[in-house]
Amino acid sequence: MRATHAPAVRWEPILAMMLLALIFTWGQHRARAVGETSLPERGARAVVWPLQSLLVRGGASTRTVATAAYRGRSLVAENQELERRVRELEADRLRMVSYYLENSAMRKKLGWAPLEPPPAVAARVIDWSSGQGRKRVTIEANRELERGNIVRTQAGLVGRVIEAQGTRGTVMLLTDTESAVAARVLRENGDFGMVSAAPEASEHMTMLKMIPHSNRADLRMGDVLISSGDGGVYPQGIPIGFIERVETSAVNVSLITAYVHPFADFEHLDYVLVERRGE
Repeated sequence: MRATHAPAVRWEPILAMMLLALIFTWGQHRARAVGETSLPERGARAVVWPLQSLLVRGGASTRTVATAAYRGRSLVAENQELERRVRELEADRLRMVSYYLENSAMRKKLGWAPLEPPPAVAARVIDWSSGQGRKRVTIEANRELERGNIVRTQAGLVGRVIEAQGTRGTVMLLTDTESAVAARVLRENGDFGMVSAAPEASEHMTMLKMIPHSNRADLRMGDVLISSGDGGVYPQGIPIGFIERVETSAVNVSLITAYVHPFADFEHLDYVLVERRGE
């Protein structure tokens, strides 16, 4: 039987790799001793870092795609629900128009005076503009708007139309630093004052402030403020907000400032009511 011999081990590559490892280790220690980066380490970084960046970007892209795919299903469901609500609202609107026409025809047959147009119409906020104290929105209604129209929600006063073009108008909100409304406290013999924006009052919520006309004003926490009608810009009686706190000046105790939490939700304006001045 023929004997088989194991292949001879070639020591040259092994010795060369060991020598190369010793040279790299010596170079690494020498570079570290003088606070520098060795040549092998620079070469490794030049190769690894681009690959690491590519892997990170790939992972982020994969995560973004996965999130979009998951969120996409939710958005489709939300969109379908919104479309259903829009159809229901449109059907309700058509029914209301039908009732209005029937009522108008019946009044005409009976010889009664025709119905007055609704005192307020709904409008939708379609654009926001803010910055450097400027707080304005663009609204679109189903009738022509006029400069000076009053804008409010069911909860309270929002502002007034300062520019109008057809059914669209620009509304300066009460939170605009150029805005001011004459107000009074909703109490017997309640004090009068001017309400304006108070951007310095809170970083987390919209606040207004009231400066009373009298330095002996009796302002209390919880007091409700309404428009007074003074000046003719806003009609009287529109709710504005309630007093959250009252502060006096450290320099002059007769200077009183009441910080007001508005009834209207200025952070989530969607649909508003538009009234002609004086309606």
